[in-house]
Amino acid sequence: MQTRAGKTARIYTIANQKGGVGKTTTAMNLGCALAKAGKRVLLVDSDAQANLTSYLGVTPARTLDEMYLAKKPLTATELQTFVHKTRHGVSLIPSDANLNGVEYYLFSKPRRELMLAGWLGLIRHEYDFILIDTPPSLNLLTLNALCASDGVIVPVQPEFFSLEGIVKIRDSIADVRDRWNPNLTIRGIVVTQANMRRKLTGEVLSALKGEFEDRVFATLIRENSSVSESSGHGKSVLEYAPASHGAEDYGQLSREFIQGEAVV
Repeated sequence: MQTRAGKTARIYTIANQKGGVGKTTTAMNLGCALAKAGKRVLLVDSDAQANLTSYLGVTPARTLDEMYLAKKPLTATELQTFVHKTRHGVSLIPSDANLNGVEYYLFSKPRRELMLAGWLGLIRHEYDFILIDTPPSLNLLTLNALCASDGVIVPVQPEFFSLEGIVKIRDSIADVRDRWNPNLTIRGIVVTQANMRRKLTGEVLSALKGEFEDRVFATLIRENSSVSESSGHGKSVLEYAPASHGAEDYGQLSREFIQGEAVV
């Protein structure tokens, strides 16, 4: 079964080496907004904190660490046993704290950076989009996500310290592109927790656009309590508060994202 007029899913890592910028929130809400728009979406929780798994209310039978620790190559059929359907309209490969122990195991493996790319390559034809949530560090799990992806979505708060995180992830992208994945690029920068009444927000936004130009999404995710509250209730903001600024913004981001796919 082919998607997007005969093309397989586009895969995007959601990453920033600075924590607290809204990576998991963006993965969940963008994924749910894309699903609401009729897209087939797979989310991959590649963070041992497993917040995405918790937010989606999944009690996993099988988790990502088991994929990495498998004793033999996994088939497409076996991979589907790791995929959980959720009531939010998205599918999920979940995580738990056991993912913390995977990195040590990976160091002894050949082509250890490309394991996730191999697995997702077997099932990507079943989806329109695959979004990978990552920890705020450049470890082997993040490298696997970057090597598996077509591009990177970078959430960023409107703070100058956040710009340092973007510089780091850009350097990481360049390294991955040189060594393993020559087509990897920044798909877009998402400004989260934006408040245009603050002078700093405008200054950071201008700096981002000056450096990254059209790689900065026009849609801003405005500062809105419903966004943080929704995750605590195990819901996307679109479900928790459909009339809120947060729901409006993630809906608009999904439309901008889909429109941009036509020219990617």
